[in-house]
Amino acid sequence: MISLRPYRKAAVPLLAIQTADPAEIIRLVVKEADNDPVNPVLCWDCIHGIVPWNLQAEGLSKFLNNDQDPAIATGNPIEALRALERLGTEDTANKSIIVTLGMADMLADPSSGIPTRQALWNLRDILSRQSIIIILTVPLGWRNPFPDDICVVLSPLPTKEEHERIACKLCSAAGLKEPSKKDREGISDALLGLSGFASEQAIALSLTKQGIDIESLRARKRQQISETPGLSVYAGKETFGDLGGLNQAKKLFTSLLNGKRKPGAVIFIDEIEKSLTGSSGDTSGVSQSMLQYLLTYMQDNNATGSIFIGPPGAAKSAFAKAIGNEGAIPTVSLDLGGIKGSLVGESEARMRKALSVVTAISGGRPFFVATCNAISVLPPELRRRFTIGTMFFDLPSKAERDTIWPIYLKKYGLTKQKIPECEGWTGAEIRQCADLADRLGLSLIEAAKFIVPVSVSARDKIQTLRTEASGCYLSASGEGIYRVPTNVKSGRNINLD
Repeated sequence: MISLRPYRKAAVPLLAIQTADPAEIIRLVVKEADNDPVNPVLCWDCIHGIVPWNLQAEGLSKFLNNDQDPAIATGNPIEALRALERLGTEDTANKSIIVTLGMADMLADPSSGIPTRQALWNLRDILSRQSIIIILTVPLGWRNPFPDDICVVLSPLPTKEEHERIACKLCSAAGLKEPSKKDREGISDALLGLSGFASEQAIALSLTKQGIDIESLRARKRQQISETPGLSVYAGKETFGDLGGLNQAKKLFTSLLNGKRKPGAVIFIDEIEKSLTGSSGDTSGVSQSMLQYLLTYMQDNNATGSIFIGPPGAAKSAFAKAIGNEGAIPTVSLDLGGIKGSLVGESEARMRKALSVVTAISGGRPFFVATCNAISVLPPELRRRFTIGTMFFDLPSKAERDTIWPIYLKKYGLTKQKIPECEGWTGAEIRQCADLADRLGLSLIEAAKFIVPVSVSARDKIQTLRTEASGCYLSASGEGIYRVPTNVKSGRNINLD
C-alpha cells in the first residue's frame, strides 16, 4: 500500500493515484488523517459535490458550499474547483486533503475537459502554499494531461498476503474455519491480479459450507481479467506430456520452471508480428507507441521471454500454453490487437492497464512467450528483450510423429486403427485426422484423404523459414542450434516426358 506522507511533506498540490478501487484510496486517506488531528479530509464527486469525511472538515465543507446543498453548489466539477480556490484565504484549510472521484472522466470529456483542466491547473500554486493536496483517483493506465504539474503514483493491486487476509476475514465473518496454509496459497494464487473489492466479491461468491471453492475462484478470476481489454486467462489443462516430440524445448523450459527465478506467469502473445508489423509505417503512431511501451516495460521490470518461430501447426502455440500448466502457474494471453484503440493515448492507457494486471498476476515475474511465423519483420530491439532465446519449431520428424499419434489415438479412442502415410504432417494435422475419423465415423486412412498438409500447401514458405532459421536459432527438437535437415528436398522436380 502506498503512503501519502512523502507527497504531503513535499507540499505536492496535485496527486493522481492510479487505482482499481477508489474506495480503498478514501480509506487510506482517512486512516492517515486520523493520525493527525489537524488534517481535514473532503471528498468530491459529481453527484454529492464537496462533502466532509471527518469532523475537522465539516466547517470547511460549509464554507466551500456557502451553506448550500453540496450537490447543488459544487456538484459541477468546474464550480467545485473554483470553490477550492477559496481555501487559499482560509487558515483552517491548512494541510487539507481533497479526494476526487471521477474527475479523470471530466478532464477527458470533449465538452468540459478544457475548462476543467484549466480550473484544476489554477489551483496548483494556491494549494502548495498551504500544503493542501488534491488527490485524483484515476483508472489504471490513465494518461496524465499535465505531466509537469500532476504527480502520478500507482496503487498496486493486492499481494498474495493481502488476498490471504481477505479470505480469512470473510471465512471468519461467515462462521467458517480459517483456510489451511495450503488452501491459503491456492486461494491467493487464484486471486492475484484482482483488486481488493473484486477479491472480496469473488471469495464471497465462492463460499460453501465446506469453505472456499478454489476452482470457482479461478473461474471468476478468469472472467474478471477477461474484462481488461487484451487480456484473457487460458483455461486449458495441457502439459508437456500431452505433446509429442519437442524434447529440447521441454528440457529447457522444465529447467526454467524448476530454476532459481521461476516465472510467476506465462504471458502468451500469439503471432506477434501481425500486431507489430505496422510499427515502422503506422501513420497513426499507435503501433509505435505500443511497441515502445512494451519494450520499456520489459526493460524496467527485468522481464524476459522466448520467441517461437516455425510453420503453422508445428505446436508453437500449444507448447507456449503448456508451459504454464507444467509449472502450475497461470498462462495469460496478451492480445496486442485487442488493446489497440483508434487513438495513441487510448492504446497507451489500455497497454498500461493490461501490463499492470500482468505485473500483479505474475507477482512481478512475468515470462513472455511470443509465437511468430516471420521473425524477420520484428524490430531487433524487441527480439533482444527475449533473452531466453529464439526457438525454431520444425515439422515433426518420423520419430516425433510416432510419439504424437498415440496421444490422439488414445484421446479419440482409435488405438486399433492403422496409421496412414503422413510424411511432412504437423502435429495439428495428425490431430485433425483423428478428429475427422472420430467425427465422421471414418478410418484414419479415409480421413487422411481430406487433409492437405502445410508441407504441401506452403512448401516454399516453409523452406524459406528453414533457411532463415538454420544456424541462427535454437532447435525445439534436437540439441543446440537448428540446422536444415539433410533429407529435406529442395529445387525443381522437372519431368520432360
